[in-house]
Amino acid sequence: MLQVEDRIADWSVQELINRMRHPRYRCGGGVAACIALAQAAALADLVRHTARRHLENELFQKMTDVFASITERALARADLDRAALHDLLTTLRSAPVGSASQPAIEHATLIPLGTADLGVELLEALGRIAPLIPAFAASDLEAAQALCRSGVHAALAMARANLPLLPPARAAELEQEIEQRAALLQSSTQ
Repeated sequence: MLQVEDRIADWSVQELINRMRHPRYRCGGGVAACIALAQAAALADLVRHTARRHLENELFQKMTDVFASITERALARADLDRAALHDLLTTLRSAPVGSASQPAIEHATLIPLGTADLGVELLEALGRIAPLIPAFAASDLEAAQALCRSGVHAALAMARANLPLLPPARAAELEQEIEQRAALLQSSTQ
C-alpha cells in the first residue's frame, strides 16, 4: 500500500534512487520529471546568488520567489504524481478500462501536464535571467535549462502514455494540449 504521508522531499537521494528501482513505490517517470524540475530550480537559484551583482535588485528578489516556489511546487507535484499513478494502477487492476476508470486515467494524465506547465514556467524565468548571467555562471544556468527541458519532456511522455486508455475524443483534446506544451519546449531551445 502506498503511504501518502511519506513525502518524497523527505527522502535521501539514495532512498529516492532505490525506490525508483522498485515498482511498489510508484516512482516512475512523472516523479523523475518533478525531481528534475526541482533540481533545475535549485540550480537556477544558485546561479541567481552567484550572479547577484549582475541582476537588478527587483529582478533578483522576484527570481528568489520564483525559484523557491517552483522548487516547492515541483516536490509537491512528485507526491501528486506518485499518488495518481497508484490510483490509476489500483483502478485498472480492479476494473477494465471503461467509464468507471476514466477519472483515474484522466487524473494520471493531467498531473504530468501540470508538471510540464511548471517546467515551462521555469524555462521562461531562466530565459529572463540568461542574458544577464556572467560567463562563470553560464554553465550552471545551462545545466538548469537542460534539466528543466528534460523534466518537461519526461512529463509530456507520461501524459501521452495514458492517451490510449481514454475515449478517442478526450484523447485527441489532451494530445493537442501535449503538443502545445511540446511546441513551447521546442521554442525554448531555439
